[in-house]
Amino acid sequence: MKNKNFLQSVVCAFRGIAGGFREERNFKIYACIAAVVLALNILTSSGLYDYILFLALSCGVFAAEYVNTAVERLCDSFCAEENRDVRFAKDVSAAAVLIMGIAFFGAEGAVLFSNFLRML
Repeated sequence: MKNKNFLQSVVCAFRGIAGGFREERNFKIYACIAAVVLALNILTSSGLYDYILFLALSCGVFAAEYVNTAVERLCDSFCAEENRDVRFAKDVSAAAVLIMGIAFFGAEGAVLFSNFLRML
């Protein structure tokens, strides 16, 4: 299983991306939010660096959510009963998603606010 070539690793990664969207509701919510924010960036004539910021932060949110999903699934598969350490690991991985979400909304809010002001 570990001795995969690069192409096989990419195939596994795409399978993980598809699985996340298929099985986890939050991925669909994040995709909708990202689509709305992207549309607002387009409508307000954002610049190149605004799009780079959008891409970096939205990818960061998705990456954090993928890690959070993996941690939760792994914890749940090894420990069915309530466990303090498992709860802590799951809470900390969820916190990573929250922190990235705050960064996304803060930065994109500032970009869109400045774009709206510029349009006035």
